[in-house]
Amino acid sequence: MVRQPANTTKQKGVVLIVVIFAIVLMTTLLAIMIEDQHMFVRRLGNQKVAEQGYQYTQGLNAWAERVLNDDQNRAIDYLDEDWAKFGRPEELGDNDAEQGADSFSLDRSTQRAQEESDEENATIDFGIDEVEVTIDDLQGRYNLNNLAIKEPQAAANQKRIFQNLLSVLEIGEFDERDRLHGALVDWVDENDLSGPNGFESGDYGSKTVSYFAADQKLTSIGELRFVEGFNQEIINKLRPYVSVLPVETAKININTTSPEILASLSKSVVTDLGSVTSFLAQREQEGFQGFSEVTTAQTAVIASSAANGGFIQGMMQLNSQFFQINAKVTLGNRDFCMTSLVLRESATAEGGTTPKVTVLNRQHSTLCEEQSTITTNSDEDLS
Repeated sequence: MVRQPANTTKQKGVVLIVVIFAIVLMTTLLAIMIEDQHMFVRRLGNQKVAEQGYQYTQGLNAWAERVLNDDQNRAIDYLDEDWAKFGRPEELGDNDAEQGADSFSLDRSTQRAQEESDEENATIDFGIDEVEVTIDDLQGRYNLNNLAIKEPQAAANQKRIFQNLLSVLEIGEFDERDRLHGALVDWVDENDLSGPNGFESGDYGSKTVSYFAADQKLTSIGELRFVEGFNQEIINKLRPYVSVLPVETAKININTTSPEILASLSKSVVTDLGSVTSFLAQREQEGFQGFSEVTTAQTAVIASSAANGGFIQGMMQLNSQFFQINAKVTLGNRDFCMTSLVLRESATAEGGTTPKVTVLNRQHSTLCEEQSTITTNSDEDLS
């Protein structure tokens, strides 16, 4: 029997270890490559869905802009016009049901019912689980940036409107409303000087998490959470009744506003919404095509306060220029939302050009309740 040298046995052991190490290394590298490939495919799929969501919401916004542009009578805007009903499906009557196959609705249940009732009707599945799009008249609400106006009498009028609104919505007592007004005025004014009941950068700088006052007009309602005294409960109460427009002279459209906003135009404390509620109830009458004058509305506002102190001049009108387009698309378990602030010219511009519909800013988000992630200024318009 021939004995192998000891060093040969050791070499074989080293080779075996090297081979095992190489196999383990190759297996590990292969697993990493497979995982990277899996992550790449997932990432690519997410990017594709995100791009689809963006394009769908962009298309819905463009469609809504076209509806606003097609409104020929811009002297009066009311809630029974096409732009106001856009995306808000109505109940089908008997005649509408018979013609359902030839109609279109954003209500998914209506679409499915129509598809099931006509098996031969070819349909295309775009993979969208839910579509929502609406147009809101922002001049049916109170513009918080009106508080930035500098002229003393006009500023006093805006303070009265704001405090009336807080009172009607049962937000705080008198002293708290005064503090909320003072803090908000200091936030939107252009200086760093504290006014009555105000709160400026020096005050915000002393907080645990310090920051500066904006000293410019509000850019979103969500920005109120940085203003002293405005908690989430107050913001939630205000949200349906206020807007944030890039002007400080926005008026209220009596054809689209609420009793709470209309009553707030009183020069004295509001005590009863009955008169303005009765006045606005006329909008529910069949064939209503908008109020043609503001006199009756002014009378209703005067009657809303016990003092009958009159109404704030120059705050009522019959049409609107600022609108908000809200679009939401659901793809699988993900929501994609886009909100656009739109300026629509109300009269033919000089030189005979067609009035424009201009997008002032646009927000795209997957946090649809907040609608507050990416803001992009846009110069695009629709003639």
